[in-house]
Amino acid sequence: MNSVLYEVKDHIAYITLNRPEALNAINREMSEELEDIWYRIEADQNVWVGILSAAGDKSFCSGVDLRQMADGNGKPSHRPVHKLGHGIDVFKPLIAGVNGHCLAAGLDMMLCCDIRVASESATFGMPMTRVGVMASTGASQLPRSIGWAHAMEMLLTAEKIDAQEAYRIGLVNKVVPPDQVMAACEAYAHKILRNSPSAVRLTKEAAIRGRDTTMQESLHIGFGLQRFNRTTADAKEGPRAFAEKRKPNWSAG
Repeated sequence: MNSVLYEVKDHIAYITLNRPEALNAINREMSEELEDIWYRIEADQNVWVGILSAAGDKSFCSGVDLRQMADGNGKPSHRPVHKLGHGIDVFKPLIAGVNGHCLAAGLDMMLCCDIRVASESATFGMPMTRVGVMASTGASQLPRSIGWAHAMEMLLTAEKIDAQEAYRIGLVNKVVPPDQVMAACEAYAHKILRNSPSAVRLTKEAAIRGRDTTMQESLHIGFGLQRFNRTTADAKEGPRAFAEKRKPNWSAG
């Protein structure tokens, strides 16, 4: 049985973590499958947006599978947890749908998604220090996502927070009943699908590449991508459709 399920339907890639019996903890197999999927999403012109979710209602992802974390020498026995955020830039929009526990490396993975929907029963945390492991990726990502004070409280105390607190501090975009998580993710996806896939992708690329630069450098990156955007079929189709008062016929992303 695959540890990650993958399906593309109507320009949406559905990525489902599929180890519910292990609270969807990330083992070597899942790590390798996810790495392959991020490359596939970025390369597949039929994919315009991705939705990341998990099988079962107890856990989105509880982090790295500690049973497989180290070999006899105490060294990590697999490659970086999920690769997203480890050298692979997915410029297509990613939406996370979170049910149950979202912890440690699972939270790292959610932070790499652009829009995050949480079940009312979801919990979030960075508990690694309780088992003697530093929060390396989380220490980099979390302060950028929710600000220093909230991030450091989560990182240093290792305490979990509930969905409403996650919403209050800006960790998630929306909180819904457990049976409405996927519907809310798909609603966001369909809003994105109304827009030009090339313009959406280039906008996200500008945001990512300009995130850790000066304002001047960020604008320079954005203007460069904008010049490329003007050469695309969508940049011509959009104004033409507006003038003709019809829906645009976007090209592949």
